[in-house]
Amino acid sequence: MDSASLLRLPLPLLMVLGFLCSSRPSQALVFHIPSGRVKCLTEDIHAGAMSLAHFRVADDPAYGHNISASVMDPNGENLRRVDGVESGEFAFVAAETGKHTACFWSPHFQLEAAVTVDFEWKTGIAAKDWTSVAKKGKIDEMELELKKLEDSINSIHEEMIFLRNREEEARRLNETTTSRMGSLSILSFVVCMGVAGLQLLHLKTFFQREKIL
Repeated sequence: MDSASLLRLPLPLLMVLGFLCSSRPSQALVFHIPSGRVKCLTEDIHAGAMSLAHFRVADDPAYGHNISASVMDPNGENLRRVDGVESGEFAFVAAETGKHTACFWSPHFQLEAAVTVDFEWKTGIAAKDWTSVAKKGKIDEMELELKKLEDSINSIHEEMIFLRNREEEARRLNETTTSRMGSLSILSFVVCMGVAGLQLLHLKTFFQREKIL
């Protein structure tokens, strides 16, 4: 869907789409890392999506606190890592869909000490530098907003396809599990009937040998 197509959409629909596109804020938070501990955060990122994160130590610089950080892909492979810094960032394009993990820790152990970290993680459309896009393309504010809306709609469409694929995978897994449970139930019934038959045969033989029957 291009900008011209967006202009032909009814205004209420554009407002709804704009609300949907803005309803997924970036992950911005402040957390504490006790000395000797590791704090990890995860983000589910689609393959090909851009990811951009900024972090900094929010404590008074006089304390001289530094942190180390790393971000890993769904397979546990390090994508970025920094050691002993007051602030930093990492940016990458996800190679595969899955949970990406960012971990933070203090490189120096201090008893009962804790480091406060200010962290913001943007993915997808939120991670794009729209100011650079506007300068590079020499487009005005209205065109830039339409470009944002277009990319956001495409992102929503990709999200819907991703969720549909996940739903199909879950349905197939459920069908496979149901089929296996049915087969296991039939096998269990056959085994029980076989054991019961053997028990009856054993009892009959025993009674005949003891001349009870």
